[in-house]
Amino acid sequence: MQLLDDSDDEVIEIVESKLLHEGAVFVPELEEIWLENTYPHLNDRIEEIIKRYQKISLLQDIDFWLAKKTEASALEAWVLASRVQYPGLKIGMVRAHLNQLKIDAWVKMGGVKNPHDQIQILNQVFFHTYGFKGNNDNYHNPDNSIITRVLETKFGNPISLSLLYMSVAHDLGLPLFGINLPQHFVLAYCRMNTPMNDNGTYDKSAIRLDNVDKVNFYVNAFSKGQIFTKESVDAFLKVIKVAPQPTFYRPCNPLEIFQRILRNLHHAYAEQQDTEKQRDILDIMKHLGMTNTEDS
Repeated sequence: MQLLDDSDDEVIEIVESKLLHEGAVFVPELEEIWLENTYPHLNDRIEEIIKRYQKISLLQDIDFWLAKKTEASALEAWVLASRVQYPGLKIGMVRAHLNQLKIDAWVKMGGVKNPHDQIQILNQVFFHTYGFKGNNDNYHNPDNSIITRVLETKFGNPISLSLLYMSVAHDLGLPLFGINLPQHFVLAYCRMNTPMNDNGTYDKSAIRLDNVDKVNFYVNAFSKGQIFTKESVDAFLKVIKVAPQPTFYRPCNPLEIFQRILRNLHHAYAEQQDTEKQRDILDIMKHLGMTNTEDS
C-alpha cells in the first residue's frame, strides 16, 4: 500500500499491474482498506484500482458466457449487465430470490395441462401475488433494467419483466422465449420438437432455442401477461409504421437479448446524464462488437 504512494510513476504502475493481475486475491483486502479509510490519502487510487479490476473481471465473465453458446442464458446475461451497477452480483442470488415464486406457481399449477390456463396461473402468481408491474410512470429509469432493483421494487420494463417471467416459466417446464419486436419486447409460448411430459410441461433441459418447432401464441409481460396472436403483432407493427420481418415473429437468441438490455441501459444512463455508467455500458457494447447504441 505504501508503494502506491511512491514518487516514481513506474513503481506505481508495476504495483497496480500486480494488484490487477492477482485481483481475486487482493481486491477484497483493498475493499476493506478503502472502507475502513486506512490510507485516506490513497482512497481515490484504491477505488480506481478496484473499479479497473471489476471491469476486467466483468469482461472476462462475458467472454466465458459467450463461449457457452447454446448453454448461455438470457438471465445470466442480464446479471452480467447489472454488474455495472452491482459488481458483486451473482446469478445464484437471483435464482434464490425467485425460488419461492416458482414454488408457489408450481403448487397452483398442479396438473393443469392447457397452455393458456398455465399462463393465467403464472400471471396470477407473478403479477398479483408478487406484484410485478410495468413502470409506466418512469419508463426510462435505469432501475427498470437492473435485475436487483427490479426484484426489490417490482417495477420493470418490457424486457426485464419478460426475462424474470421467462426464467420462472422455464423452471416450471413452460416453453417461453423472447421476441425482439421494435419498440417492445414480448414472449412466445412455443411448441417444442421434443416429447412433452404427462403433466403438459417439458423438461427444463429441453427448453432450448434449437428445439423450438413453432410459436403457438404470444405473451405480453409488460401488460400483466396478456395473451395475443400473430394478428396482434401485425396490428402493432402497422401502428408504429414498421414493415413486418420474420425476426419479429420468431424467438431471438440470448445474445440478441443481451444486446437489447445494453442498449436500454445506455439510453437510460444518457437520460440521467450519468456519463460514467454510460461509458461502462459502452465499453461492454464495444467488447461485443456492437455499433448501434440507440435504444431499442
